[in-house]
Amino acid sequence: MKKTLLQIIGCTVLLHLFSFAAVAETRVESITVHGNYHVSLEKIFRILRLKVGDPYSEDRLEEALKRLFATKEFSDIQAYKETTEEGIALLLIVKEYLKVDEVEFEGNEHANKEDLDKAISMRSGSFARPALIRKDHEAIADIYRDKGYYRVAVSDTVVYKEKEKKIVLQYKITEGSKVSIKHIDFFGNKALDSDEIRKVIESKEDRWWRGADFKPKVFEEDSEKILNLHRQHGFLDAEIQDKELIFSEDGKDLDIFITVSENKQYRVGEVTWQGNKLFEDSTIAKYIAFNRGEVFNEVEFQETQFGIGGLYADKGYIFSSVSPVKNVRGDTIDVDFEIVEGKPAHVREINILGNTKTAEEVIRRELIIKPGEVFSRPRLMRSLREVFNLGFFNGPPQVNPSPPDDNGDISLSLQVEERSTGQFRFGAGFSALNKISGFLGIEEPNFLGKGQRIGLNWEFSSYRQNLDLRFTEPWLLGTPTELSVSVFNIIQNQVRQQFYDDRRKGFSIRIGRPFPWFDYTSVFGRYQYESVELKNFSDGYTGPLTRIQWPQRTSSVAFTLTRNSTDSPFHPTMGTWSTVTAEWNGGDLLGGDVRFQRYEASLCWYATLLWKFVLDTHYNIGVLDGYDSPSQVPDYELFRLGGNRRYALRGYDFYEVVPRGNPQFIGGRFMQTLSYEISFPIAPSIYGLFFLDGGNTWNSFRGADLFDLKKGAGIGIRLELPMLGTVGLDYGYGFDKEGGGAWEPHISLGAFF
Repeated sequence: MKKTLLQIIGCTVLLHLFSFAAVAETRVESITVHGNYHVSLEKIFRILRLKVGDPYSEDRLEEALKRLFATKEFSDIQAYKETTEEGIALLLIVKEYLKVDEVEFEGNEHANKEDLDKAISMRSGSFARPALIRKDHEAIADIYRDKGYYRVAVSDTVVYKEKEKKIVLQYKITEGSKVSIKHIDFFGNKALDSDEIRKVIESKEDRWWRGADFKPKVFEEDSEKILNLHRQHGFLDAEIQDKELIFSEDGKDLDIFITVSENKQYRVGEVTWQGNKLFEDSTIAKYIAFNRGEVFNEVEFQETQFGIGGLYADKGYIFSSVSPVKNVRGDTIDVDFEIVEGKPAHVREINILGNTKTAEEVIRRELIIKPGEVFSRPRLMRSLREVFNLGFFNGPPQVNPSPPDDNGDISLSLQVEERSTGQFRFGAGFSALNKISGFLGIEEPNFLGKGQRIGLNWEFSSYRQNLDLRFTEPWLLGTPTELSVSVFNIIQNQVRQQFYDDRRKGFSIRIGRPFPWFDYTSVFGRYQYESVELKNFSDGYTGPLTRIQWPQRTSSVAFTLTRNSTDSPFHPTMGTWSTVTAEWNGGDLLGGDVRFQRYEASLCWYATLLWKFVLDTHYNIGVLDGYDSPSQVPDYELFRLGGNRRYALRGYDFYEVVPRGNPQFIGGRFMQTLSYEISFPIAPSIYGLFFLDGGNTWNSFRGADLFDLKKGAGIGIRLELPMLGTVGLDYGYGFDKEGGGAWEPHISLGAFF
């Protein structure tokens, strides 16, 4: 009997050869496996691809064992063979890695278990392979280094918990102290000042107003930022020659010294281009961001290349190329942009994916770009905006273009992600106007996935009863014509600043279309009929309303021009939203008991400030007048500001602000409000804000002092909570309240389902 030892991929495999006689074709007589506890025999045989009756060869056996070892579930495999009269009897003795039932962390005070679990590869049911565990060490350490714990150490141990009958892999973490950067200095930089370099890097020196944790990944990214800064100043060959880290004795402080080699500074020479047939030279020249003789700026160079490429892409030449060729002459660089225009790409088809609720037609009718058209990047981006602004999806659609066909044409797949659109309002609330109140309502802006909006709201308290039913069809008869119908019944009993019971009921019909000559703009016309009854006047009311025969009928028409260029229907960060409305009540044509006119305009402007802070500037102006005299405007229609409803002025109670010298129940015929609000995300679905409001109302436009504003300021928070919805709380301080400044709370409630 002869024995031979084979080595397979670092794993010792012993082949004990028992040879008795040579045969023409030897087959596998039997295969026996010992040592497997977790890996089933079925899986082992499936991986081996060797079964009883198969022809036997040492090469085939070696390949089978390689496949089995490649599963990385075994730390050792030994194979024995014995030659019998029937063939070859194989015996495989395997040694499995430990199979882990649970992974634990010890010492993780500054990193939560959820983040660590996401970073590691080991899971319950994983085999404890050394290579995998070493990889986990680095992943855990990276999390801590990103937090400033540069000297973190990770070890591991496998324990068997007798009570739970579990094999547990424990990662033991020694976090150490954070490393703080005390000093960063640069050597070799002659043209650029060290302070200028410090401004562009993210690693900062420790100061009393900020921390300066050392983070290796950030430090590595800073190296590229330093080089980019030099390239912007013509030092295209700049290099970082050395980075020295010097730690304090206790390892908590760090000094960083970076040596830079600036090398030669280059300037711009001749700038030329060729291959442009679609656009004139004068058009291309507008995109050249640098001039001859200037310091060569790598950023401007790339902007030029991308700008010319974007010019062609906007016209559908998405496969055009702009290849810059640099010719270096001493310290001068000549640049020639070689343009290959190609052919315009057409859109073969547009596929809509992910719309589990919204009908495909609702999405398609918002698309500006259409199948069969020449591809246009601006039209595609505008289409994505229009779909997002429906408010049905979590973000703009994701675009996946297909590979071009033989003609260079492409198809587009738009992937959307549905969001919960319905609002279900229920529960109790509080306001300074109505104290404790209940509310119940339902709003669905995407009814049955057809884009139709329905709403039913009921607000009730001892002071207020509101019932409002609305329906909107955004695409009437297959055209972009919006039709809205509303029926309402409002009961507001006498409360502070409200000197009578107010009963209103009626309906309105509104129709609108996109305005053809202005982008982002729509025009609406509205008719409203309303019956108003005031009664139960308080003793403090001495106005003329007590002498009117109630109810009073109001028949009105209004025309509104609105423009919305904001980037989001939920939390805009840029763009404007403006409206102008003219309303006429009564008269010979409309009828009714009241005759007056109302004109209002508003402008919201959004801009992103530092980080994710967004500034919302909101301005409103309004004027009321009669047809024949100002006295035709009913007192209950006059402007009274305050609260957070229609004519909002936070920091003041509802209806609190009236013209100077007027009794509290007589509002003004002219008003303006101005609001500055800075909002910022605190956590997902939680936003904080600071606001500064100003506003006032006057008896006429001629008597208005636009700089005489009642001022309020405060803080607020917005929470989007499942089943409870959007909860808003503002707490404002009114600086100019009667009797002196005071705080005023403002609460709003809503819900999504």
